[in-house]
Amino acid sequence: MTDKKNNEDSEARWSERAKAWSSTSEKGISKDDTFNQMIIKEVGIQSGEKVLDLASGSGNPAISIASFMKKKGQVFCTDITPSMLMVARQRAQHLNLKTLKFIVSDMQSQPFESEFFDAITCRFGIMFAKNKFNVLKEAGRVLKKGGRVALIVWGAYEENPPFYVPRRAVAKHLGIREGPIPNRHSMAKPGTLEKIMRESGFIRVEERELRYNNDVVDIEEYVIRNLKRSFSKQTNCMTDTEFSLLKDTVVSAWQPFYENNVFSIPNYARLVLGSKT
Repeated sequence: MTDKKNNEDSEARWSERAKAWSSTSEKGISKDDTFNQMIIKEVGIQSGEKVLDLASGSGNPAISIASFMKKKGQVFCTDITPSMLMVARQRAQHLNLKTLKFIVSDMQSQPFESEFFDAITCRFGIMFAKNKFNVLKEAGRVLKKGGRVALIVWGAYEENPPFYVPRRAVAKHLGIREGPIPNRHSMAKPGTLEKIMRESGFIRVEERELRYNNDVVDIEEYVIRNLKRSFSKQTNCMTDTEFSLLKDTVVSAWQPFYENNVFSIPNYARLVLGSKT
């Protein structure tokens, strides 16, 4: 399959998902902003810098970065899917983030001049690129000398309850197969992304685990948002009663994570940092 065909297929898939994300995304900063703040801290974002966020989707971490920089500098929120960027733009408008720029672009072929950015971020995007080396080659080209990169990919599927708990509950409820491990976990093996970064010429490359527990008070709201986002094909044609029954099934599946009056849900990702010579 050609890169053009891959891009067209990817854009079509994410355009379909954008409909669900548009109706379920928070207005402004994400309710769970933990990974975004980790990126800001670890890559050392400074107010006034020029930052490129790759595969921004609905705006993470670009919106959090622009908010952190307090109306100074520039943050370029980029994605191959225009409808996903529209969701990001709507979120940013609620925060009046005028330093954010929204550009439709493929992370494997950037429209920017060389040595333009101080830092580059990518939150759960690079694993979907057909050619990861092209992504990092372009990142190196548009990054200033001494510039920094921070990329996050999801850790192992079996260590990420936000994904396997609802998938298994939905599959059991509907009497269907859970299916193979999603592609979002294709770079979960420790050292995978670090190796690509080193081979792409970056220096001071470091890979580490990012783990935290997302404490959810309103589990029903959490489950409903997830069902509408991640299982739209299964739920769009359901009656209210059918959806309610499915929701109750998934809520029950989360009971083992209930403690101290909250649902404490583990999240696990892998962060890789690097610099340009």
